Amino acid sequence: MPPLVSVVVTAYNHGRYIQETLRSVFAQTYSNFEVIVVDDGSTDDTATKLREFHDRILYVHQENQGVAGSRNTGVQ
Repeated sequence: MPPLVSVVVTAYNHGRYIQETLRSVFAQTYSNFEVIVVDDGSTDDTATKLREFHDRILYVHQENQGVAGSRNTGVQ
């Protein structure tokens, strides 16, 4: 079996783009991956847009920590 790849997607007020982003990830030909979405304190509809993917992602919501902080959370 090929190695598991973790795809970390960070989002801050990216409701407009998050569904397209995740559809692109799930369209890849490599199949042994997990998707971790870190919502970095979004105040828009990002969380609502993610509901469509609830059974295929690990969703983490945190207070805004910036890009580096949300990446670190995803890697942990």
